[in-house]
Amino acid sequence: MTTNDLQAYSGVLQRLKPLINTPLFDEEFRLLTGDLAKSQQFLIKMELKRLGQPCTYYIDLRGRVDGEVRAFVHKGQTHYLDEVAIRTFEKGIQQYGHYTIGIFEEVTNTDNNFRVRHKQETNKRLQVVLSGETSDVLTGSVVPTSDIDATANDYKAAQLLRFAGYNIRSEERMNFSIDIEVVLQDEDRFPASTSDLSVSGCKIKIPLAIEMTAGQKIAIFFRGLEQEFAFGMNNGIPYQVIDVESADKSYYVRLKRLPLADEKGFSEFLQHFIHGNKRRYKVNLDNTYEAVFIKGYEQFYLPRISSLPVFLAVKEGKALPSCVLTTENSRHLMHYFQDERQQNVLPQLLHVRRIKQCLAKEANENSTVLYTFTHAAKGRLFFYSATTEELQQYAELKAVFFGFGAAKASFRAFRMSVLRTVPAHAHILLSLPNTVDQEVQKLNQPPNPLIANFIRDLRYIVSLTDISTTQSNNLYKAMTYDAALVNQLKVFGHAKLEQVPPIESASVQYVNLRSESRFLYKTTVLLERDKSGDITAFSRDFSSKGLQLECSEPIEFVKGDKVRISLPELQKITTKHQLSALPYEVMAVSKNKLIINMRVIDPTNDHPGKIFFQQLINNNRSKLTMAEETPKFPGLGPALRNMYVKALDTFAFYVHRQGVRYNLDVVAMGAKPSALHKLLAHFSEDSASITMLPLLKNNATNLQFANQLKKMKRQEVPFSYEVFLRFTPDQQSIEQSFETRFDFDFQQQNAKKEFVDDVVSSGLLFAFKIFLSRTGRPDTEHIAKELGYVSTYAIHKAKVLEEELWSVVGVGDVIDITDEVLLRFNLSHEQIVTQQQKRLALLATLKSP
Repeated sequence: MTTNDLQAYSGVLQRLKPLINTPLFDEEFRLLTGDLAKSQQFLIKMELKRLGQPCTYYIDLRGRVDGEVRAFVHKGQTHYLDEVAIRTFEKGIQQYGHYTIGIFEEVTNTDNNFRVRHKQETNKRLQVVLSGETSDVLTGSVVPTSDIDATANDYKAAQLLRFAGYNIRSEERMNFSIDIEVVLQDEDRFPASTSDLSVSGCKIKIPLAIEMTAGQKIAIFFRGLEQEFAFGMNNGIPYQVIDVESADKSYYVRLKRLPLADEKGFSEFLQHFIHGNKRRYKVNLDNTYEAVFIKGYEQFYLPRISSLPVFLAVKEGKALPSCVLTTENSRHLMHYFQDERQQNVLPQLLHVRRIKQCLAKEANENSTVLYTFTHAAKGRLFFYSATTEELQQYAELKAVFFGFGAAKASFRAFRMSVLRTVPAHAHILLSLPNTVDQEVQKLNQPPNPLIANFIRDLRYIVSLTDISTTQSNNLYKAMTYDAALVNQLKVFGHAKLEQVPPIESASVQYVNLRSESRFLYKTTVLLERDKSGDITAFSRDFSSKGLQLECSEPIEFVKGDKVRISLPELQKITTKHQLSALPYEVMAVSKNKLIINMRVIDPTNDHPGKIFFQQLINNNRSKLTMAEETPKFPGLGPALRNMYVKALDTFAFYVHRQGVRYNLDVVAMGAKPSALHKLLAHFSEDSASITMLPLLKNNATNLQFANQLKKMKRQEVPFSYEVFLRFTPDQQSIEQSFETRFDFDFQQQNAKKEFVDDVVSSGLLFAFKIFLSRTGRPDTEHIAKELGYVSTYAIHKAKVLEEELWSVVGVGDVIDITDEVLLRFNLSHEQIVTQQQKRLALLATLKSP
């Protein structure tokens, strides 16, 4: 906004605005400001330059003005404005010639804006109070501040937590302050005090005048304890400095106790002293509190990932898929990678050359895009696949692969990321020492010998994430190609193996809120459709009360629709039940319109389909595979879960509900930061938080994420968004550095392509896919022991933790799709290489959060 000291020159500013960047500006400026001081002329010119700067901000006035808001499109950008704002916008375009900062400020400060009215009402109240008069204005209605400033919370930094970033203690530590005397190696002595105390270490508080460094050795005399314990050690207790931090005009020094030839029972004394006084002086809960906090968020995220982690074992120098970790959102991928013999083709797809190719890339780029499709011939199903690098190697076949492959319903694009792991990561101890009780000792036991033997050769995790959309597949399908070259695609084909190595499957364990078990089964389902004939689909899984289907073509059904279905193949095995025209209700539809969740409509409790499936389950339970797989190796799921959480390279965020507001308050990071972590951390104030401004422009949390989460149930498949970022380096502010477009901002695919082309020609493009899931209640079973320990010694802290976890309503999984977007829009090889080189050069200059 124009500052108050320039308000007196508003007339001059209005007359000069249309002349900015024209030859007439300088002459008119001299005429209008010739009698002003040079300093005032300078301020006016600077203000005009500021107002005339090009602007890319979206404007959304929904709920912020007294008027009917509608979509208003200007040069591919969709704003939400009322009639007053539209007139102001169009008038501004006539003045400035293009969308500028000045237009943005005028449109967001019209007289019918609730915030402007609130400010006017407040000024009136202030004048009344100062004049000592009474007025009706004191009783007038005022728009609540929380409604006016509705985007304030969206632009604050989110807390950054690190998956598996909790400290393990081998013993309890007590908050305990006692007088001590510290002796340095040069025999200098000074008084100090302890901050906390354990058997093997302590933290002490010393004056700022005393300097200590890590590794330094000292001796301590516990003067405050000498009345209770006769130490009998003339040289004190030896310690070594671990770390030094400054706070409150003092240094806090962490110390490790060094071994002593004759400690005269000191360790035993400390152990009894801490155990006997821990309720009186309070146990130090910092590490346990942090562990409960992080594990609670981990358990929201891991069961909802859409990625399929495939674990590779290295034997005799060869890496082969050994097992997978599945969730409700990724389990169907295991079926996608099976041929007509129900044999898994992952060993052929994830071959050594592809793994090495990913590992040879830069640290933040250990990934590629893997394209796959199947071709049926003579009753057999053949898989074809290619990475971006392989398509470049066979550049003459790229258009053939995309044009021919994408025409098939089986065409998929996967982000393939390769992570390193070691078997030792399978064992994560509780944050509690074994000395707490026998249950902790039991829970801290390493994996049993059977699991340890099974995972001993695991060295890599390949994370596969389906990033396909109907729209992107259509773009690939539209690529023209020479049909005579189709036969040459055999270079991308995979031969069938005579002996396929077994691949074990284990699920992420979490609190299951379903009312009944679901079973995996594939059978034909026909969905009735008006006039245009039935839609063919296949079941993914079923229970007595519902089905999940995968359709052969995008469907138009929406949540709440009533649909009649038939089960022709299952009808052949029963004459007792009529399995046609069965009434079902649509519960959820995936964004690509291919996956549909349905439940029975059964008001009279005699639904034929429900009764049939109940009998099918009861009579064949031993033959059916539960959707929540029970592995042959009990304990494999937790072991793989721990290995995966310690290797993650993804970006997760959490949406909290606080009253009627939805806020994005927490972001998580795995073992290494993603490109998005590094980008956002560059603009963050400290390492403990991360700005989310580029992803929250246009109030995305409340206007998009919140509205979508309100429609979703916990068991529904994630809703996905695509977000495109134009990054301009060397800018002074984050607002100038990023231009953000979500997929819903584009009216047509052409507009999206124009944006991508424009960014690639002059800047740097980053693209991400967001998988947004609805959460249920927190999985407190996973953190029960540690949460109970916190409750014992600080119930108020435990309540704060529980309240925070209960406020989580959504979790987002952000996947980098930049390389796939560049190929999707058929950019040239030179453009793609240039973008990749720019991206790598930029990321190399950014520090990790």
